[in-house]
Amino acid sequence: MKNLLTAVFGILCFTLFSCQKEVDDIFKSNGSSTGTQLVKIVSKSGSDSSSLIFGYNSSNKLSTLNSSATVSGIAASFSERAERNAQGIIQRIILKSDQYQQAGLDSVITNILYGEGQYKAKVTLIDLGGGIGFIDSTALSYDGSGKVVREDSYVGIAGIYDTVSKVEYTYNGNNIALMKNYSYDPSTGLYELEETYSYDQYDDKLSPMYFGMEAFVFSSPLFYSSNNPIKSSLTTQGSTITYSVTYTYNSFNKPVSATSIVQPGNTSSTGTYYYQ
Repeated sequence: MKNLLTAVFGILCFTLFSCQKEVDDIFKSNGSSTGTQLVKIVSKSGSDSSSLIFGYNSSNKLSTLNSSATVSGIAASFSERAERNAQGIIQRIILKSDQYQQAGLDSVITNILYGEGQYKAKVTLIDLGGGIGFIDSTALSYDGSGKVVREDSYVGIAGIYDTVSKVEYTYNGNNIALMKNYSYDPSTGLYELEETYSYDQYDDKLSPMYFGMEAFVFSSPLFYSSNNPIKSSLTTQGSTITYSVTYTYNSFNKPVSATSIVQPGNTSSTGTYYYQ
């Protein structure tokens, strides 16, 4: 049963992975454009390329997030569409992906639980047929200042539930400073640290991807940070990759280009920001 849960959960994780991959690509971007509202980012690194397209409703709230990428010759795409109530609060996220289609799913619906002025949890239910349902849920925990400090993820199938992982966040002002990803080992009942993202330095300009708490609803926590990261690193399995980013800005102080140097390897990536 645990292997089945892991396999199904791996399919669902594609959206989170894709979004995180796009965020990493954004930090390696370079480009030029004018305007105030971000609508697209196109990035390139060698033969790899990706795009992230933002759509907004009449109230200028983020309503769609579409991504496509080609990495090592393999193409993948996903899209998220938010359904909001009259107060603008997100009620559901409709996810589509070529990976889901390969698994026989047209789309996946995630219900968003909201209360006391906060997004509380995300719950996805998939009908596997034969009266068997798969549940993927994430609970959000807040500190006294209203910042998300932890996400706990669970999966369940045929009434059997497993703890899967957790993510812990620390902040420096209105920016995420540290993000730690843990997996849960049911044999020991303990969490094991898998990855640490450290965001050590930001610029003093407003990030065009600043969406506040809704960043966690879109499974893109770095959309929470109000400034643009300059120095960051990823540590996993004892090795560390560092990113040093240099931006240029338009007349609205929004990034139009950013060149990232990645160590080890001294490689660079470039891309383009588009505004309207």
